[in-house]
Amino acid sequence: MRTPSLGGLRAAHPYYFKEAGTHKHKMEWTIPIQTFETSKVRLGQLSRSHKPLVPLAYVDGELHFNTLSLLLPLQQVKSYDPVSGRLVLSLTNSSSTLTKLQSLQDTLLGAVRNQQGSWFPGERIKSAEEIRDGYQPMIEHANMHLYCPMYTGQHPHQNEIQIYSKGMWTKGRFHPSLFSSGAPVRIAIRIQGISFHQHPISGMWTGKFRLQHRILAILSPVVGAPPPLPAAPEEAL
Repeated sequence: MRTPSLGGLRAAHPYYFKEAGTHKHKMEWTIPIQTFETSKVRLGQLSRSHKPLVPLAYVDGELHFNTLSLLLPLQQVKSYDPVSGRLVLSLTNSSSTLTKLQSLQDTLLGAVRNQQGSWFPGERIKSAEEIRDGYQPMIEHANMHLYCPMYTGQHPHQNEIQIYSKGMWTKGRFHPSLFSSGAPVRIAIRIQGISFHQHPISGMWTGKFRLQHRILAILSPVVGAPPPLPAAPEEAL
């Protein structure tokens, strides 16, 4: 399988950022939600650990992405809690985005319902209703629920999320005002996989699960239009 390259690229879109305080440029391949197709998502093998995870990949013809990273269009912030890191985006004005993300969520719920027997052999098969009740939704009532902590680095008061605001890329920390109610933002997000909660003593799946994700970048545009994606030198390609 081929990794993405600029020649013949169809489904992915690169965004570049300059790492704050250095001369380095990094690149992340993301799939614009406009070209995303749920049918091209692939489920990996369940990893056996204290936090079982089924990883996600994306296959578009000869192109194989080992992770599922999406670039969302401009959305409005509904709420943000800097203490818990809970970020809620409203998708009410983006029906296409809502439809595609809801389709992805429904497909993954169906996969859990159908494959639970092979993922957790010997455990009681849970009903469709139990599956729905045990799921912590990412998409609910035309809202997208994300986790965006104020600090993510190993050192206190640092954040590894890349921020585009006021015409420049930064990394380290951001002010909660970036997520004031009604603010327009674009989010680049990596959905790492389906994460299952298991009982600390028995080691059995409790029935609870969620889509584990990580926000890669936040783009806060100038009012009126999203910012252009930062360019990178040719040697970084």
